[in-house]
Amino acid sequence: MTPRQEPTEPANTAPTARPAATDQRRLRELAEFLRLRRARLDPQAVGLPARARRRTPGLRREDVAERAAVSIAWYANLEQGRPVNPSRRVITALADALALSDTDRGYLFALTGHTPPVADDAGPDTALLQRLVDHIDAPAYCTDGLTHVLAWNPAAVEVFGDYGRWPAPRRTLLRLLFEEPDFAARLVDRDEYAARVVRTFRGRSNAYHRDPVAIDLVDALTRTSPRFTAIWDTHDVRRADTDTLEVDLPAGRVSLTLVNLQGVVSPGIRFNAYLPASESPTLDRAQLRPVVSQTFTVAD
Repeated sequence: MTPRQEPTEPANTAPTARPAATDQRRLRELAEFLRLRRARLDPQAVGLPARARRRTPGLRREDVAERAAVSIAWYANLEQGRPVNPSRRVITALADALALSDTDRGYLFALTGHTPPVADDAGPDTALLQRLVDHIDAPAYCTDGLTHVLAWNPAAVEVFGDYGRWPAPRRTLLRLLFEEPDFAARLVDRDEYAARVVRTFRGRSNAYHRDPVAIDLVDALTRTSPRFTAIWDTHDVRRADTDTLEVDLPAGRVSLTLVNLQGVVSPGIRFNAYLPASESPTLDRAQLRPVVSQTFTVAD
């Protein structure tokens, strides 16, 4: 079979001007990347017949060109670091031809100036998130971009409530704060905390414009909660890295300061821990111990 010429990629790829230094580095990296990935492939593993007396490991250039439906000369230009500008469709075909992993596929797209495709997402490792919060000696929980609570520790239950009381689809901070009046009842200013969650949700991404699940969530809350609607309609956004909560625990009032980390375990996951406020107006660090001794410990 003779590989056909990809119509959108001209065979004559001689540059009209010398590439800039950064482009030269990128082209060299692309060329080396393609050669190495080609060398790693076993011809029989991708359905090609075994060939005797192979001088080099892996696939030949003509094998890759045939599998990607481009000309051998055009593909050779890529491996020689020449300034070719392949289309997204051709890069997809090359990634398939080389049987690239999701990570390598994304890297190939980036090297050729294209936005990497969105890989299939199996979701965050909730077991790992749970291990993380279990090792924190303070109220801690993890959420995704839609405010689903994915992991929490006993100290967080004492402060906010038992997230496990609600089924997973309803276990979002937005639904709990605006549809479950018993949730977070110990917060001194629950309404302000709820407003922060709404503004942070809006500021974290534009999912509510494009994600059907986010759109449905916002639509449902605007139908059921006038308070949510009033906050949402202000279009306020929030990207603060910290805030302070006051909580009325059975043994007394405590002030807690938020520390959060973004992109924990996987993109979009937010880790939140509430540490004793360094300058609490009500309790200093020594006084805090007996208040929370039955709930969570404060590490020295």
